[in-house]
Amino acid sequence: MPPKSKEQKGGTVLKYMFLAAAAFGAVAVPCSAEPLNREWVQQPDQLITVDNSDAGREPNFKSLIRIIKAEGGEHPTVQLSCQMTTSGFKALNFSIQLDPHNTYEENADRSPRFHHISGIMEIEGEKFPERYAFHAKSTKLVPLSRKVPNRVYNSVVRGNPVSIKVKGKVRNLALPEANDAFVAFAKFCPVTNGGRFDPTAFDTLNSFSLEPNL
Repeated sequence: MPPKSKEQKGGTVLKYMFLAAAAFGAVAVPCSAEPLNREWVQQPDQLITVDNSDAGREPNFKSLIRIIKAEGGEHPTVQLSCQMTTSGFKALNFSIQLDPHNTYEENADRSPRFHHISGIMEIEGEKFPERYAFHAKSTKLVPLSRKVPNRVYNSVVRGNPVSIKVKGKVRNLALPEANDAFVAFAKFCPVTNGGRFDPTAFDTLNSFSLEPNL
């Protein structure tokens, strides 16, 4: 097989980065077994610097990630994240941690490995079969279709219940209603605010490097 070109390698790094960031953007905190009132909570912003060429040169791009998460009780932990890069890419992401008590991220692998499984999301009685990337050690599930995060976001806005069936079990996502954290997230993210974004936000965070093992 011929070696990958620089452009191909860059595309592979982007694919890996967005998948991993969608799944592991926020550190999991073990939640109580009590049925807590779930609400959206903003996590610390993250800035990823990616350089997949020669060491010592300017990075290929930076990616800013803003995350809101809802957890509590026995329902899956759910996370919405918005990613923007200095190269102009932007995306709304969504992930589910099926086991809310999983502690994988306390000692996570540097290069998490995913495999693909099928799932059916149900919203207001309508079913949406999709493919998902599944990380077995963490029980994290990330949709491969960009339509899924949009459906989840709109369901929160409209107050629609959402469930998902994967691995033979139906789980209620128990999406919280829109609160101040959700509204602030929606106003910040260019995917949901009509495309507005202040590029100076890239300069407000300390960055860390992502070196995927591909």
